[in-house]
Amino acid sequence: MTTQRIRVWFRKSERLRYISHLDVLRAWERALRRAELPLAYSQGFTPHPKLAFGSPLPMGFSSEGEVMDVTLDDRIELPEFVRRLGEQTTEDLAVVRAEEIAPTAPAPQASMLWADYRLSLPVPPEEAAARVKQFTALASLAWREERGERVREYDLRAACSWLRSKATEGGTEFEMRLRADQDLTARPEALVTALFPELTPPLITRVGIVLDEPSPARDLWRRVGQYQ
Repeated sequence: MTTQRIRVWFRKSERLRYISHLDVLRAWERALRRAELPLAYSQGFTPHPKLAFGSPLPMGFSSEGEVMDVTLDDRIELPEFVRRLGEQTTEDLAVVRAEEIAPTAPAPQASMLWADYRLSLPVPPEEAAARVKQFTALASLAWREERGERVREYDLRAACSWLRSKATEGGTEFEMRLRADQDLTARPEALVTALFPELTPPLITRVGIVLDEPSPARDLWRRVGQYQ
């Protein structure tokens, strides 16, 4: 028996924006079983397929780049894996790409660094560009969020790697990269509120996830080079 781990990047369309993360997990479990893939299962009273996801997509968001790791008990060629799984899914929840990774690689959620988002607002492009410029020129922006009894305080400017805007029909499209690691997950709604307190985006799309990919050169530097 040779364990194999495949990282799957998938789409969650606008039609599924109100489907919960748990529903998505169950949908993939069913699709993988129907594809008759050699899934590895957890131990215990109720074994489950060994699947690992990135941080859950917030309710109401669509996505073009979610990530899921699938562990198999026997090896299978990657094109065959994609074909068989693709036959059991729809365009609304579809495989975008897949790659084989080391069985010992960290889970996606533990490897997340940033998340990229796209949204549109009904604001003039000139005003949008001016506010983006003001925000990116800031050295920091103290931010406070209250959700029930939970309070978060953090630097919203530091949590945004980049922010840009472009004119679209009827308004402006914004793209941004926000921190999404184990210590802090910044939400695009916070950035919208900071720029335009009176507006709420009609749809937010998570375009992709940036993972902390393995780097032999960086690992060697961490072990040896930084001490020389």
